[in-house]
Amino acid sequence: EGAEQVFTCAMHSRIRLRQPGACPACGMRLVETRLLPHHNPELVSLAEGELILANVRTEKVKSGRAATKQLSLNGRVTPDESRVYEQVSYLPGRIEKLYADKPGMYVQKGQPIASVYSKDLISVVEAFAFNQNTESILRAARNNLASWNLDVSVLRNFDLRGDYRQPIDIHADFSGTVLEKHVAEGAVLANTHMGVPTVLYKLADLSQVWVILEAYESDLPWIKPGSRVEFTTTALPGRAFQSKVDFIAPIVDPVSRTVGIRLAVDNAEGLLKPDMFVEAHLDGRLDAAVKGDKPLRVPRTAVLWTGRRSAVYVRDPAYDTPAFRCREVVLGGEQGDGYYLIREGLAPGEEIVVSGILALDAEAQLSGKKSMMTIHRENKEGL
Repeated sequence: EGAEQVFTCAMHSRIRLRQPGACPACGMRLVETRLLPHHNPELVSLAEGELILANVRTEKVKSGRAATKQLSLNGRVTPDESRVYEQVSYLPGRIEKLYADKPGMYVQKGQPIASVYSKDLISVVEAFAFNQNTESILRAARNNLASWNLDVSVLRNFDLRGDYRQPIDIHADFSGTVLEKHVAEGAVLANTHMGVPTVLYKLADLSQVWVILEAYESDLPWIKPGSRVEFTTTALPGRAFQSKVDFIAPIVDPVSRTVGIRLAVDNAEGLLKPDMFVEAHLDGRLDAAVKGDKPLRVPRTAVLWTGRRSAVYVRDPAYDTPAFRCREVVLGGEQGDGYYLIREGLAPGEEIVVSGILALDAEAQLSGKKSMMTIHRENKEGL
């Protein structure tokens, strides 16, 4: 208190008066010297000519439209893993005939899929035929048949008066398309009592399939379960399929750096085949916690990257002379029209630099004031 007040002109620093008023040289309002931008360590300013040369322009922060973005993603069709089955044989023996002998064949539940000659089964049939009244033989026969996944009626289907040493048909447990064939005719099927069965085929019900899309990490804020997707495949020109996001993988592929986005797609017509490539368009929308109903948006040219965080330059309205403050902001994602959404750090109506920000930041660094580099150092020291 008692310190002498001195007023000067932002454009003519030689003017120094003890009373506020207008500059006698240009008519601008005089400002108390302690309030000039260059006296504030938080602020950076350039002369009018320097601002023009650096093409420094500003605009006010505004609320934008709803935070939506259309993502273009690639992917492929895969079988629905909940509808993929292994067809096995519990019966020991030798395959005489494969009825489904190549991948791509459709198998109906209950139809014969292989003919197997089994000495073990014939031995059980013979023991049963000649000892039907012996309880232990009956119990052993039932146990063997159960372990081979065969019904007791098999025992009565053999005609012991003729050549009963014949192969027996194995029937399909599931309906589906054969994806893989694991055995060939002549192969030996080994299985002990309650042992591990032999896998004959891998098959899938393709009436519903999955489409797995690949999304980059930067896309994830826009993708939620239930997001609408439209996709096409070059194999079906002119045909578009509609679906929704069913599942988002919890891990990132270490090679491609992408995350799997799963769609469950009805395929009753059988048009989509496993391993078909697809091109998809996803209607992305940010979380309500991120965007609000009308999120703040700033141009990409207004943002400086500082490692984990970002910064903008905000004009301080307390000064007639253009003065700017470097401020950290938290981004909420990039929109497809050259704008970033702002989570934290700005308010509607604030004036930010949208052009020439690098020149302004360079001046801040040279002047030893707060800049992108000081924010970066503070972030590193805080780790």
